[in-house]
Amino acid sequence: MFRPRELFRGLPLRSLLWGSAAAIFSVALLCTFGLLISLLVTRGSITLPAEDREHVANLTGDHFEKQLAPSSAPESARDAFTLRDTGIFPAVWYLRDTLAGKPLSRLYLHTPWLHENGTALVTLLLAAAAFGIVRALLLARSGNLAEAASQDVAAGLRRMIHRQALRLGPGDLTEKGGEQALQLFLIDVEIVRKAVAATVARLGRFPVKLCLLGALAVMVHWRMTLLAVLPLVGCWWLVHKLRQRSERNTSLTLAKADAELKHLAESFSKTRLVRGFNMETWEHEQFQNRLMRFQSNLLNAAKGQRWVRWSARLLVAGGLVLVAFLAGSKVLETPLDLPFAKAVLLLLTVAAMYRPLEHLRQLEEIQTEGSLAADRIFRYIDQLPEVSQAVGAKFLNPLTKALKFEKVSYTLPRGRTLLDQIDLSVPAGETIAVVSLDPLEPRALVSLLPRFTDPQKGRVLIDGEDIATATLESLRAEVIWASGSDAWFTGTVLENLTCGATGYSLPDLTAAAKMSHAHNFIQKLPQGYETVLGTHGETPGPGQSFRLSLARAVLRNPALLIIEEPTEPMDDDTKDLLDDAYNRILRERTTILLPARLSTLKRADRIVFLHKGQIEAVGKHNDLVRKSDLYRHWEYIRFNEFRHEVDPAAATT
Repeated sequence: MFRPRELFRGLPLRSLLWGSAAAIFSVALLCTFGLLISLLVTRGSITLPAEDREHVANLTGDHFEKQLAPSSAPESARDAFTLRDTGIFPAVWYLRDTLAGKPLSRLYLHTPWLHENGTALVTLLLAAAAFGIVRALLLARSGNLAEAASQDVAAGLRRMIHRQALRLGPGDLTEKGGEQALQLFLIDVEIVRKAVAATVARLGRFPVKLCLLGALAVMVHWRMTLLAVLPLVGCWWLVHKLRQRSERNTSLTLAKADAELKHLAESFSKTRLVRGFNMETWEHEQFQNRLMRFQSNLLNAAKGQRWVRWSARLLVAGGLVLVAFLAGSKVLETPLDLPFAKAVLLLLTVAAMYRPLEHLRQLEEIQTEGSLAADRIFRYIDQLPEVSQAVGAKFLNPLTKALKFEKVSYTLPRGRTLLDQIDLSVPAGETIAVVSLDPLEPRALVSLLPRFTDPQKGRVLIDGEDIATATLESLRAEVIWASGSDAWFTGTVLENLTCGATGYSLPDLTAAAKMSHAHNFIQKLPQGYETVLGTHGETPGPGQSFRLSLARAVLRNPALLIIEEPTEPMDDDTKDLLDDAYNRILRERTTILLPARLSTLKRADRIVFLHKGQIEAVGKHNDLVRKSDLYRHWEYIRFNEFRHEVDPAAATT
């Protein structure tokens, strides 16, 4: 998803540079703390052998000329001399032979504020504050750029998911693909975004910081660095392995606890069996044993987590104590080689490596999670849509003769057959209703008409022309599907009716709305046709929403209209309005109904009843009720007023 080379271009590169600069200031801040500790420990005083006078003079210039004069030394200390109130000079002296010695000596020589304790203390504190502020600003800038880079990646993924959802969506009869796309859009893209942001921010900051800290430790004392780094890296590795093992054990323990909890929950569904066979005592014992096992598993998981936390702390503390012991031993053996302040700086430097190492270790887990999410996203994006426009497709003329299905078969991807060798002819101007015990079968049939799906076998013909050879634009201009379940995007009523098209006038819109009886309630909205609908606006009721869908369809004056009625209950006034709207809309138009009301079903010239993918019966409603047992059963479970009557015995219970 985010290749390593992407770090060296654009926003990621800028984030890397700002993060590297922040790492430099982090190390500078650590060095400032080391000098501050040296100042507080030595109080700016140092005692040196007499033969070092000339070397000290070279480092300090003429600033301590009086203290360096031989006469200033007492008779009892002719072989040594003491310098007092020298600021950070003791640190300069102890580091003189290291790689950091020369730049520190030059800084001391050319900065008078560091020559006295008082001014040195103020200077170091101000420098620490300045370094801290600059470091914070650089980190914020680096984080913002990493976030911007990750947002660019997320935006690109969301665009691809949106395009793919539009390509695949119409053919998703079960509507589960939309849920999958939404899951990817909201959750998986966010996982990838966080992984990219963490990768850019951490790789731009922590490797540089580790290198600088390692270099600083080597400059302070390379032998002690080796002695300190090896134990701490070993402790860090042991903590990492300990945590991994604990996470596995905790997962297993929690899984056992979950299984016991499910067993406990089963007890509530077996009360009749238990009471009927006098199993109360046995059931209580079983329940108690499982409850104890459940509690034991939870306690074991909690104990395991606490044990890991304390073990990790002890390992880290043990490593630090070992390093401190080694450094202390070195201080006691050769005090001028590794003074206390120098040892503390070394300890701080080595300890500061732990957090970058831990963040880089966590980055591997974050990247793994992000890779899995990206894999799910790309597997979805790589799916091929069922429908594509044929090469050399031609313009389709409006339906004027007949619509025909020839040996049409359609099977869902998982092997469920919805249409099996369907042969059906619909003369132009006829209104038919398509129904079935399985609601997916009628949807599968009508989805073939606008080519939301294509049949695996057979053809669909309009006036003798195979619709697979027509352009999708011309086909979908003549085949419109109006559904009560159509969603409304956030926008005005006007925008929802026109769907972005600019060729419709306001009189055209109002005429279509009046034909579907939507005009009156639109005018009663707060801003009429300019009222915003959707998630952040007005939400029409089921009847109003359906009439708006009809208005949107009628506005385009299609030759073939598919009407899928809403399944939600509607009041009598809405039903009367819809019946009147149908009288206007269905006149001299080929219409296929997916009815939810009995009055709509009876309006059809013919009813096509599908069963197990085949046409079971065709005819008028009254004829089918008499002749087809399956249709009569379907009509009863859908429309009979007694189908939901409550059993009196159940009611009294």
